[in-house]
Amino acid sequence: MAPSLAKKLELLRGEAADLAEYMSDDEGETFDPSTLKEEEAAFCNDFSTCVVIDKAPIVTKAKYDKLLAMFNRLIAQIGPVVAIDMPYLPAKAGAEPETAGCLFLEFESEADAKKAVTTLHNFALDKRHTLQVCLYSEMQKYANVPDTYVPPTKPAFEARPNLSTWLADPSGRDMFVLRYGTETELYWSDQGRPTLEYAGEREKSSGKQWCSQYVKWSPSGTYLTTFHPQGIALWGGESWDKVARFAHKHVNTAVFSPQENYLITANGVEGENSIMVWDIRSGKLLRSFAMGGNPNVLDTPFKWSADDRFVARRNKDAITIYELPSMKLLDKKSLKADGVEDFFWCPTGKSQLAYWAPEAGNTPARVSLVELPSRREIRQKNLFNVSECSLLWHPSGQFLSVKVTRHSKSKKTLFTNFEIFRTAESLVPVEMLEIKETIRAFAWEPKGSRFAVIHGETSARLSVSFYDCNGGKKNNEVTLLYTLTEKTCNALFWSPYGNNIVLAGLGEMNGIMEFWDVDEKQSLSVQEHFKFTHLEWDPSGRVVATSVCQPINNFNAKYTMDNGYNLWTFQGKLLEEKRKDLFHQFIWRPRPKSLLSDAEYKHVLKNLDKYRKKFNELDKQREKERLAAEAAAKQALVDSFRARLASRKAAAAARRAAYVALVDGYDSQDDAEFIVESATRDEVISQTEEVVRK
Repeated sequence: MAPSLAKKLELLRGEAADLAEYMSDDEGETFDPSTLKEEEAAFCNDFSTCVVIDKAPIVTKAKYDKLLAMFNRLIAQIGPVVAIDMPYLPAKAGAEPETAGCLFLEFESEADAKKAVTTLHNFALDKRHTLQVCLYSEMQKYANVPDTYVPPTKPAFEARPNLSTWLADPSGRDMFVLRYGTETELYWSDQGRPTLEYAGEREKSSGKQWCSQYVKWSPSGTYLTTFHPQGIALWGGESWDKVARFAHKHVNTAVFSPQENYLITANGVEGENSIMVWDIRSGKLLRSFAMGGNPNVLDTPFKWSADDRFVARRNKDAITIYELPSMKLLDKKSLKADGVEDFFWCPTGKSQLAYWAPEAGNTPARVSLVELPSRREIRQKNLFNVSECSLLWHPSGQFLSVKVTRHSKSKKTLFTNFEIFRTAESLVPVEMLEIKETIRAFAWEPKGSRFAVIHGETSARLSVSFYDCNGGKKNNEVTLLYTLTEKTCNALFWSPYGNNIVLAGLGEMNGIMEFWDVDEKQSLSVQEHFKFTHLEWDPSGRVVATSVCQPINNFNAKYTMDNGYNLWTFQGKLLEEKRKDLFHQFIWRPRPKSLLSDAEYKHVLKNLDKYRKKFNELDKQREKERLAAEAAAKQALVDSFRARLASRKAAAAARRAAYVALVDGYDSQDDAEFIVESATRDEVISQTEEVVRK
């Protein structure tokens, strides 16, 4: 059995005492071991750059140099080393000396010492030796652990605020957040009429600004994220308390896991802690990473699986996948993917990952669908003459669209086709849809199997085509439903519940919007929000918000005159128009995934007429209550004004007698004090002379 760390330290201390006595210049001097600690402390008491490695192999002198050279090579990868020592234990009688099984290291910097602990702790040299590493400054703490276990004090229970109260709103209203100037405001959307909920009054009362940068909702709307120079904070609950904060200087990106269990923050600055992975509930830092690639790219390269089980990043010829919450590499190796250009997780269901790789030499481009953690390749599709490729999952995970831009052999002509993977079916069949015109936009219908495509060669003559993946009469196949021609649009925005879509003209198209009913093949209305930059449906699919947003850190004069937002019904009727200076963000609060199954959802839609009358009555009642409340508020203001006016008149009358006494009884407001005389005076305003011929 190897000697304990405390025993090793005692032996080393005794060896040091013997050596000190041997090296003494005074032969008659007696050595007092009790002074050793004082001399050591006086010499140097800063051990922040020193590290202790335990559980190293125990070798004799014959293998000493070879083992030490191996450790030198290992440690050189961490940072410059000032000194390294691998001591011997005192030899037993007749036995060859052996090393103590530990090493003492001194690095040039404290950062390298901490990196050595992080890198080498639990590092397996071989099957029998796993290194145990700690800072020298912590060694005494570990050496003096008492033999009797003393359980830690159980912390008092702290109840977390209820973060779901907003879902119990009797009217089922949605919420949105605004960022403009120095203000951050939360509103209810009451049939498109904003009602203020919270505007950071608590923070303002203490002289603070609630948020100095952007804001962001978590995927299910549980948390509101505010960005600050020191890090980010999460807010929630009925009173909007701060429920968590994560320190990360200059953070500019936050990516929640789909189930809101974990969070990735990134600051886009080169360094070891550029990307951090956190546990949201505990606030614990699970792991940090250095920023790879272009440091000016702010988006984190990590992507979450739908079930929060994995997080992955793209590397050269591989996809590195980590398991949560340990953040250890899945099966201790990356997923081999030669030439991988991009990858995307399936948004629902099983942990499936799709990636594509461009052509390389005689190897064609390919799209692969892989199941994890088994790493089984479910489907692969080879593609030829590929110039560009993009992948887009259907929100339900049942379809995967691969937009492939191909070139001719001369590489002078480009054309586009779509490869539609049916991931929910056995063997994952793939259908090809070829469109010879330039593709401007593609969007899946969130509920259903349809998708829309904008295509055309010139912006003045664009077409919008609607397809159905289950449109065949006998078999499920991609079928063209119909095409709209000569449309002014370059972006597609489906309602969260499908059927309704907004054909939007962003940028040079000056904010033209057409609200379209896909089932009825009917245009509901055509509207305009000049130069709007963002469009977003509310989670209920009843209200559409368009906004002109000004970047916070990048002043743009072309937006200064039109900053603000508009609210529209799904039919295109304007509900609200607000203009705000330095308007930065409008974001609807997301809702959790519905608990209804697809069959239950279809049943509700089928029987919606049964509830329509009830809902209409509730809407009328709420509208009547709203109008009554507005009238009552106006009447209260009128009554308050009249009461104030009456009190002022009474006070003036009370002071009048004293005023009249001061001017010897003359009352300038008494009509009896005046003599009224009336006089009539004629005045020629204009005169015209006409010559009349006889």
